[in-house]
Amino acid sequence: MWGRVLTDGQELPHSRVAIADGRIESVTATGRPEPRDLRFEDGWIAPGLIDVQVNGAGGADLTSAEDPAAALAHVARTLAARGVTSFCPTIVSTPLASITRSLAAYGPRTIQGGAESLGLHVEGPFIDPEHRGVHALEHLRSASREEIDIWLEAGSPAIVTLAPEQPGGLEAIEQLADSGTVVSLGHSGADAAIAQAAIDRGARMATHLFNAMPPLHHRRPGLVGALLASNRAVLGLIADGMHVDSLVIDLVVRRCGADRVALVSDALAAAGTAPGHSVLGDQTVVSDGRVVRRLDGTIAGCAVLLDECLRNVRMWLPDLPPATLIKMATQTPARLLGQTRKGRVAAGCDADLVVLDPNFNVRLTIVGGACGPD
Repeated sequence: MWGRVLTDGQELPHSRVAIADGRIESVTATGRPEPRDLRFEDGWIAPGLIDVQVNGAGGADLTSAEDPAAALAHVARTLAARGVTSFCPTIVSTPLASITRSLAAYGPRTIQGGAESLGLHVEGPFIDPEHRGVHALEHLRSASREEIDIWLEAGSPAIVTLAPEQPGGLEAIEQLADSGTVVSLGHSGADAAIAQAAIDRGARMATHLFNAMPPLHHRRPGLVGALLASNRAVLGLIADGMHVDSLVIDLVVRRCGADRVALVSDALAAAGTAPGHSVLGDQTVVSDGRVVRRLDGTIAGCAVLLDECLRNVRMWLPDLPPATLIKMATQTPARLLGQTRKGRVAAGCDADLVVLDPNFNVRLTIVGGACGPD
């Protein structure tokens, strides 16, 4: 394939991207494509999008699925049609048996015709009841070494979201980080001191920064202030236009840079479907086509997917270089997860690619060298 390339925070001139056996064989700058090349005169060839927080899509909810394998495949194919080539299936707070089942069902795997699973994101249940958002109160509990040992035996999570100030929180961070799991801080009322202690213990991410945590205050910086100030934490941001104001997105991106911001969708089953009712775990939620809420009005998640979040940021920050924008949905989450062959268009990397038009609409998705669904 031939066209302009976005990778490593740079825009390369028209280049030929050669693919063989599911990997990128070479990237060669050339003003003239070969006759057999797929040609893209405008727009860009970019790494496939990576979404580390996906609760569901296309009508399938991952927390409550009766057939997890079928639900995972359906979500993966829905995502691939929208430029996402790998993702972390995500579940909300739920009983232990449901978590161990999900760890086994949603571990790392390739899915024919769909985005690749990079492993489970367990959001909760070790979170603050006062900042639980849509998480069911009856499923919340204190972290314990014994429960985490059971998790790790079933299959190591890719990411765990927890509140460090809750009983056992700091100890859980050390245990999970030592196992290779990315610990993300969220659904938390932690003050700045506890948040900084959590980062020192090994936490490396913020789950949907600003949402389900106290607001930033100039005398009480709290969790938000500690995360913004730390160069060690990647900041998950939902750019759907509802969860976080566009001006705040602008401030965070300009202050922290693309190396520290990971755009996420926080997509629910409603994403990619018409507005209406759906489920999240054992709760009924309703979508207006953009944001999903519980019946009492509590925000539950997002009804748009990561490609739309990218287009939003492109509209809000028109002077942001395209290569900087795409980095926040590709290389930054890949680096967070230790995925050294993903998030870049370079020789030796997985052939996970998306072709975007000048407005960042998805023209083509390639997963492991194979074209994704239409």
